[in-house]
Amino acid sequence: MQGLQSKLIKALAFIHKKSQITDSEFKEYYETHHAPLAQSLLNFEYYERNYINSNLCPLYPSLGSISIFKYESEKSLAIVEEQMASNAGDTLRKDELNFMNVPQNYYVLTESKELTEEAFNKKIFCPLGKDKESSILDSIDGLKKISNNHVMEPLEITAIPEYGITENISLNTLENIMKDLPEIIFASSMR
Repeated sequence: MQGLQSKLIKALAFIHKKSQITDSEFKEYYETHHAPLAQSLLNFEYYERNYINSNLCPLYPSLGSISIFKYESEKSLAIVEEQMASNAGDTLRKDELNFMNVPQNYYVLTESKELTEEAFNKKIFCPLGKDKESSILDSIDGLKKISNNHVMEPLEITAIPEYGITENISLNTLENIMKDLPEIIFASSMR
């Protein structure tokens, strides 16, 4: 996708790992087996995996990844939905059973404007309810907002702002963020 989009549909898929699988085993299987399989069967415009370190995210011990799928239009989203309803989808669902706790998985559709094209190796996702502003982390040195990710369907979560972590951030700042906002999710990003 070229340039920043004025409006983008993003699916944020919250993928949970099987209980007997470690963070590193989950990431290894996802990167070497599942992601290549998915990319060979489906037509993605954009596909990113954000792996969770469960030690840094105690509120989400079974969350393995927040996978991001971006679509420029509802038509693009419909094409992937059609592919998932075919044999290709059956193949992927069968493979998911090897490393995912499928009943726990869910996704949210969001509308968002990408605020930067910069890629980040480390990210923060900040699920927000109605009582919190999507600019909650905007003024923190060492974080760069990627997008607001406004949830399309009414849920308890209204937005999931996404931030890139820059090299300029201090460990003290990260510790304070974790203390003040225990619901945030730290992730390492793979495209």
